[in-house]
Amino acid sequence: MANDTVLREKLTELGASDSRLTIERSTTRELAVDLEVELGRSPNALYRILVEEPGEAPFEAVAFTLVLNASNRPATRAEALGQAIAQSKGKLFERNPLLLVFDYHQSRFLIVAASTLFGAFAKEASRREIPASGTSSFSLTPNFEHRTITMYANVSGDQLWPGDMKTLDSNTFIAGLKRVRADTLSADVPAIVAAVQKRLAASPTVDIGGAPTPTVLTVPIDDAVGNDIRIDSRLWRMILTAIRSSPAVILVGPPGTGKTALLSKAIRALSDDPQFVPEGGVFHDPLWATPDESWTARDLVGGDTIVDGQIRFRAGWVVRAIAADRWLILDEANRADMDRIFGGLLTWLSGGTVAIGTEHSGSDAREIQLGWAKGVSRVTDDDDTQVLQYRAGSNWRMLGTYNALDAQRVFRFGQALGRRFVRVPVPALSPELFESVLAERTAALSPDLRQGIGRLYTAHYASAATVLGPALFLAIAGYLVSALLLQVDAEDSSPAAPLSGEIMAEAYVVHVGTWLAQLEPQDRDALRERSQQAGIFSNAEWDWIETMIVSLA
Repeated sequence: MANDTVLREKLTELGASDSRLTIERSTTRELAVDLEVELGRSPNALYRILVEEPGEAPFEAVAFTLVLNASNRPATRAEALGQAIAQSKGKLFERNPLLLVFDYHQSRFLIVAASTLFGAFAKEASRREIPASGTSSFSLTPNFEHRTITMYANVSGDQLWPGDMKTLDSNTFIAGLKRVRADTLSADVPAIVAAVQKRLAASPTVDIGGAPTPTVLTVPIDDAVGNDIRIDSRLWRMILTAIRSSPAVILVGPPGTGKTALLSKAIRALSDDPQFVPEGGVFHDPLWATPDESWTARDLVGGDTIVDGQIRFRAGWVVRAIAADRWLILDEANRADMDRIFGGLLTWLSGGTVAIGTEHSGSDAREIQLGWAKGVSRVTDDDDTQVLQYRAGSNWRMLGTYNALDAQRVFRFGQALGRRFVRVPVPALSPELFESVLAERTAALSPDLRQGIGRLYTAHYASAATVLGPALFLAIAGYLVSALLLQVDAEDSSPAAPLSGEIMAEAYVVHVGTWLAQLEPQDRDALRERSQQAGIFSNAEWDWIETMIVSLA
């Protein structure tokens, strides 16, 4: 692949410039012939490396590569390496395998011995059941800034070898390969092979030679505090493209998936786009509105009101936004009955011109219309035609968010209105990806607590009626961290207390209780059963949760 040019050239240079190194680009097929085993295909290159230092026994290393743009910390997969370990029944470790993750965007790398990476995975798998996946057996998240790799367990510090590919020299490279060899020699190979084989057996549909798994992006939301949202890069492209191509776009998904934050980020990303900012022009901050059940057409569009004893037209959100040439954002749009209040806007959103009222009740009042114009939004004040027209520019947008679960209890968009909006789905993270995010953000929590939160997320994810986004569960993690800090401050003599089901139940009620109170009884019962099967809450804790959420209904 073209993106591994720097990597390929550097390794070729090292092999040609130092007689101690012999480096050859290879494939899993060639490695399989050498090992006399059957190995699966890999879309990524391998490098066979022979180290021959004077006075020392020569040894070989095999570098499995993953090449990516890590500017947004994408997730990836270690499928080829995992399958080679299992299929060779550990014979691969005789060649000191390593994983080389190369960020072509900044020419940096992270190297870890396969024995270290999969050894950490084997230990984690021995402590808990890692949910099976039909798309990835070994989901891996490299973090170049923090110098960590997460594959259901964290690998960091001296276990990793970070560096800049352009400045890498042969002495450093050989020293690193010796560390890989030492880690391999000390590894519990049978335990690693057993864990990897068990994992692959639980994920039989993974095919590393097929279509690649979509890259996962971490979209920064607030750089000052490091908040971000993890989404499929394809979804991020859909959001941006939908806004560029359509005047009305709405993001649809369950609570906690970051719809509002993603919309804010998308607006900032497009705020300097020439399509939306004419030369010499200015992109104005959007108007944000949160509809509620009291809204009528007067709130959204406008209508008659009494001013100084006279009936006059008062502009609603749409009209005010067009007049100011500012986009309109309807956050949690399903809180209002949009089908009822949109009215004539259905024709307008289809590109037509509609009358929305008159200026006042006098005989000389002009008709007020909504229409469209090329370029920027404008107000056309024409006394001759007795029409006051608010014309949305081709660069004007009406955007919104729609909570798919709350729509069951509030309002749904009808088909007529739904057709006028381009709808982009924002699903919840898979449990595996959520575990990766959780591990990155909750280093202060013990693995047991992280595991409990992960199992709780998985219990919700198992049903479309109960699925929630990661934000609520990350908030639970924050609650637990605060509980631990309070315990330390109080010098509690029983440090195990906050780690019990009680503190998890408290966090659950605080952050999810309001949503639980609105859930249909049969769905809540099913959720209770799944969580108890996963060992999260006891019967007593669930009874307490049920008692507490009554007051939140």
